[in-house]
Amino acid sequence: MIRYLAVLNPLYATLFWAIVLTIGTFRMNRAKFMLGVFMMVAFLLYLGHAFYFIRQFGIFTWYEWVYTLTSLAVFPMYYHYIRLLTVETRLKPAELLHYLPGAIIAIASLLLIIFMGPINRLAYIRHLEHGSHSFYLSANPWINACQMIFLLSRLVFAIQVFAYLVLNIRLIRKHKENIAQYYSNPEELSLNWAQLMYIFLLLTSIASFIFNAMGRSSFLDNSLKLLIPSFTFSVLLFIIGYLGNRQDQIVKQIVKLNELYPEREATENEPNDVVVKLEEYFTSQKAFLNKDLKIWEVSKMLNSNRTYVSGIINKHYGMNFCSYVNHYRVEEARRMLKAESFDGYTLDHIGDLSGFGSLNSFIRAFQKETGITPGKYREDRKIRTGDQPYARIKS
Repeated sequence: MIRYLAVLNPLYATLFWAIVLTIGTFRMNRAKFMLGVFMMVAFLLYLGHAFYFIRQFGIFTWYEWVYTLTSLAVFPMYYHYIRLLTVETRLKPAELLHYLPGAIIAIASLLLIIFMGPINRLAYIRHLEHGSHSFYLSANPWINACQMIFLLSRLVFAIQVFAYLVLNIRLIRKHKENIAQYYSNPEELSLNWAQLMYIFLLLTSIASFIFNAMGRSSFLDNSLKLLIPSFTFSVLLFIIGYLGNRQDQIVKQIVKLNELYPEREATENEPNDVVVKLEEYFTSQKAFLNKDLKIWEVSKMLNSNRTYVSGIINKHYGMNFCSYVNHYRVEEARRMLKAESFDGYTLDHIGDLSGFGSLNSFIRAFQKETGITPGKYREDRKIRTGDQPYARIKS
């Protein structure tokens, strides 16, 4: 009973999200659809595990090439999911090259099983029963060839783990830089969760790599031991599916806004005019109080070009759009924190009145701008003005 629970849990989690994420999402949200395909690939991967751990070695022998293909497709698919979230509305044909190593190794594995013949195939099944890819040279060259294919697949897998870690970190870092150029409240568009999930995926994969090095046969006779990787994989994949289901395709939002606010040719004197209009728009009209202010809206109000507005903020002020807006928000918050009439207001309320979308973003921006938290800023003001004499003694 415990064994079946261990092998079925990852299958339930991946199949559930494969269905939820793929139905009706191909045109509406290709990133979500890609994550659904990722879950289907994970389902096929864990189906191979299930065949092995319920001792269906005859089926597993023929299925092993699928197991190899899917195991080497997991990390490229997660990377392509992040790309579809952030930089591409659809994948280019060249992206298929990421799956070429896995396809080549899987085809080689399939050809070996086909051409080794029934006698050698039976010998290989017995090898799986007793050795589970624990490498040793045997008198049978077919079994040795299968072991070499398996070792090659694990080597490629190990390279993928760390190569795609670097690619994902770079992609998410670049995404953060981009949305800070466009949005004044990029918190909801942040992919910190995706990076965190990748770290968990990395750790889980390292654990999987260790389990493979130990030999899967070590889990065959210990159902409780098998529950550890099963539970880890199931929880991780369910969380990835849950968060992915809630995430919109960010790059699609940017494309829509670009279409809604088309670029136009800038005039010769526009850079100087933009600086004057921009400061007027933020100081007099307090545009920063709009929590969801976007650079497209600012460029429209200034009757200018989004690219020019972004470039001027970068070069003239040495900030990105988000930092520029937050500078005015922090100044507004400082004005309120200095006034005794606002002492009854919570920091959350002051952040809200200053245009921040959340308390956390308020505290982070305030500390970045002033070097201290808003709470400490208010406390220091009270000490300086003598509102809390006991605080001076305490310090």
